[in-house]
Amino acid sequence: MGTNFDIVLSRHVLPREATAALAELLPGLRIDVANSFSELPDEPGELWATIEPTHDPDWPCSLNCVCRDECGLGEYPDLRVADWLSRRLVVNCLCGVYPFAGDLDPQDPYWWLACVGGAWHLADADGTRLMGPYTDGSHTFPGDQPVRLVRPVSLPNGVRA
Repeated sequence: MGTNFDIVLSRHVLPREATAALAELLPGLRIDVANSFSELPDEPGELWATIEPTHDPDWPCSLNCVCRDECGLGEYPDLRVADWLSRRLVVNCLCGVYPFAGDLDPQDPYWWLACVGGAWHLADADGTRLMGPYTDGSHTFPGDQPVRLVRPVSLPNGVRA
């Protein structure tokens, strides 16, 4: 088994950069990162990912990860990976939300946890370039705003890599 997660990054990262950084976090495990699924090996490693572009120049790429249990990253693997990448690659990161961030709807796609400058925040992506133009069926939203940091968030113990 394992888990899937996305981490949105504040600059474009090359597969070799991400692979090297993740190999430092997970020494001895096989890491495979590519620009597309078709570039991955038939039998990818314990952590594998693709790098996908976004519509937001402030957050230009998404690292779409699959992390097998052998990685041993604990309860919040995306936050551990994002925290590590933020320091190792000097990038800001966006991840999914968790209950410790407050009383939020986890199915609301506009809430993110943001690691900016090494500090964690609750972020709001409603109406942003990251989410792009969209419609709710009756209204169209231009998706032209930047991601907004709402408030600081403390991570649970043991999350920092």
